Amino acid sequence: MPNPFAVFTAIKVGTDLLAGFTARKASRAAAGQAQAAAEFNAQIIERDIDLLTRQRQIINSNFVASQGRNAKIFERDVQGKARAGFAYAGFDLSQGTAIEVLRENAREFDYEQETEEFNNAITNMQIDDAIEETKLNAELTRMTGQANAAGLRASGTASLIKSIGQAGRAGMEYYK
Repeated sequence: MPNPFAVFTAIKVGTDLLAGFTARKASRAAAGQAQAAAEFNAQIIERDIDLLTRQRQIINSNFVASQGRNAKIFERDVQGKARAGFAYAGFDLSQGTAIEVLRENAREFDYEQETEEFNNAITNMQIDDAIEETKLNAELTRMTGQANAAGLRASGTASLIKSIGQAGRAGMEYYK
């Protein structure tokens, strides 16, 4: 008949090793899940890049359309009305006050167009910054997932090493 302590020691060694391998396997699975979750979150964050790029295209299209529309409105409404008013009053449109008013109107229009262009450039810079921030957030999310996964894998390896040590200690105590 086998020694009962030897059987219990063998069972203890076996369960310690099994616990270590199980903990390591669970930690590796959790590490994989942590990385997958981080990648999924990063992809959701990166989706904003496409939205920001579309927003930029819309803003720039609206800017170009607005510039053209403003030029037509300026020529038709502002300058046209000024010319018509001066001509109706009998002023010579090629010199004097009438031409000065038209030039002043043109300078004001140019200023407004340049201001719109500047504002559009600022909006594009803000979108560029938002895109860069989004890329960095996605990368940080991936790095966090990798760090969590590495920690979980290390924890599993530590559990395995601990259980091997416990199993070895149990075996050595039996053979003392």
